[in-house]
Amino acid sequence: MDRPRERGDADPGPSPVDRRKTGSKHHLICDGLGTPLNVITTAANVNDVIQALALVDGIPPLARTARPTC
Repeated sequence: MDRPRERGDADPGPSPVDRRKTGSKHHLICDGLGTPLNVITTAANVNDVIQALALVDGIPPLARTARPTC
């Protein structure tokens, strides 16, 4: 079987894991039912771990509607 380089085919192009990509990323956190609680849009090259705390900190507080009856 011939490989692309052996046949003289064109270069396959830039690496798909190139960190200098342009574009954006959508970071989102959901509850157990899949309802989005917070969404952040960042540049494509931003690390996901860095955005994790920002997502958790951005969750709106829950409103208490009734007193517990214990």
